[in-house]
Formats: sequence, structure tokens, C-alpha cells
Amino acid sequence: MIRKSCTLDTDFQRSVTFQRNIEVWIKQELAIIGRVESFTAEAVRIDGNEYLRDSCEFIMV
Repeated sequence: MIRKSCTLDTDFQRSVTFQRNIEVWIKQELAIIGRVESFTAEAVRIDGNEYLRDSCEFIMV
């Protein structure tokens, strides 16, 4: 499966549309894998938790 870094709103919208999982990495440690519930310019909500876009790396898997 192709892994793609998510940084743009269009990347997160694509993950929602195609129901793709997102890995959230914080300080080079995997925090969670799940589906995006919502996103703003500041944060991404996955499984009820918000992750700041500036503090995390998001990878579509």
C-alpha cells in the first residue's frame, strides 16, 4: 500500500472521502492509526482526539 504524507487540506479531505487510515506520529513515535473525523487549519480529529497539525506528522496508509 502506498504511504503518503498529509499536509494539505486536500490530503485530509481525500483520506475522509476514500476512508483511508491515517498514522499520527508525535516526536517520531506512532501515536495512533485511525480515520479522520474532521480537520481544521490547526488540528485533525481522529477517534475523538485532536492532534495539532504543527506538532504531528500525518501519513495516509
